[in-house]
Amino acid sequence: MKKTSDLRFRSRWDLWTWLIVFVSLVVCIAPLYMEFEIAAAIICFLCLAFILGVLGSVRYKIDGNQLKVCLLFWTNTYPINKIAEITPTNNMLASPASAFTHRIAITFTDRSVTKSSDPLIITPVRQSEFLSQLSAINPAIKISPQLL
Repeated sequence: MKKTSDLRFRSRWDLWTWLIVFVSLVVCIAPLYMEFEIAAAIICFLCLAFILGVLGSVRYKIDGNQLKVCLLFWTNTYPINKIAEITPTNNMLASPASAFTHRIAITFTDRSVTKSSDPLIITPVRQSEFLSQLSAINPAIKISPQLL
């Protein structure tokens, strides 16, 4: 088993994520065939690069007793010992999750951790390994039976 100080998880990509990338690419290529200015295509490709940069940069890291969520140049840290419950969710809430399926909602014992009443919604690859590492650090976490 890996050391907890060295665990990194990418965000999962699903069909919807790939569809967003494909539609964005089509929108970028369309101006080249519709006699629009090349500037429009350049702007579209810059937007596509931004979308890919954001979606591709989502990472989750378990570092000691902290869960670090990284998105581009932004990193937020959450204490694992304050995680109360982890459940599956279909909530489309804006969150550091690249996929629209296989989402999990992390609820904390203290609302000040997320600075709102909303749970942290993420989509880690190797979800079962991710959950087992969290529960090894904090055995008090209630993990939904649907995730096991």
